[in-house]
Amino acid sequence: MKLVTNNPKFRDAKFRNIEIEFLDNSYLEILIKVRDYIYEGWELMTHPLYGSVKPNETIYRSIVIRESRSLNIFSTNLISEAIETYRKFKKNKLIPNWSNSVKDDFSVIDFDLIKNAITRM
Repeated sequence: MKLVTNNPKFRDAKFRNIEIEFLDNSYLEILIKVRDYIYEGWELMTHPLYGSVKPNETIYRSIVIRESRSLNIFSTNLISEAIETYRKFKKNKLIPNWSNSVKDDFSVIDFDLIKNAITRM
């Protein structure tokens, strides 16, 4: 399995059987990177829009994927819908210029949600 993330809290994290791919990219670029992996035969293990934080509110996104034997249509559809949802939210309202304290709060939320998902896999 692989965790694709832009959340700095994962830089030094270690999870058994999960490779962490940290990218210094935007939320949208994380979604697009995961979409590219899915087109190469990976599948989603976590929902790309998990949690109650809207795409135009946070700058962090972390997604767990795993290799698959074939193109996973469910994952393909879900990541495409997530990209469109992101674009819709972003068009309606830009992400505020959050203080470092708020950014850290969003980072903790993302980290905790994914960490809990990973421990249940």
